[in-house]
Amino acid sequence: MSLNNINLSPYLIAQLYQNVLIEEDKLKAVAPAERTIDWKYLGNNAKNVLVVVNYEQVTHIPDEQLDFLSKIINSCKFSMEDICLLNLCNYPNVAYDVLLNKFNSRSILLFGISTNHFGFPFEIPAFQVQQYDKYTIIHSPALQDIKNDEKARGQLWKGLKKI
Repeated sequence: MSLNNINLSPYLIAQLYQNVLIEEDKLKAVAPAERTIDWKYLGNNAKNVLVVVNYEQVTHIPDEQLDFLSKIINSCKFSMEDICLLNLCNYPNVAYDVLLNKFNSRSILLFGISTNHFGFPFEIPAFQVQQYDKYTIIHSPALQDIKNDEKARGQLWKGLKKI
């Protein structure tokens, strides 16, 4: 056995590192301040519903997909005032927990983004509602992919009724 191949149990590691390795004050100084992020979103987030899309060519969402999303939101008895629509392409280096905290989100709808890609430490099938911590999450294929797919729209509707 060489020094490069020593296996330590989780208990032993916890005992060796009882104190934190990085002081919190220094960690906060390293983290980017929220005021340096140029937040671009639509809606007033009155119901703490974060809708996340992923479109590279536009700031928010293409008009055709916005019309379709508005119909989905309205069918859930919400309006654009109730949600926050965020294009993830605008925030490539922002951690998911920063986004969730910024918008005080409780329900997260991901369109064209998997839960793992968004940053959650798990993957779920499309249209499945998942509880995680204090969040209710559902993800779906991109809006343009489900717009003309009646089966997919039905699955999305079943999931949205659970939220």
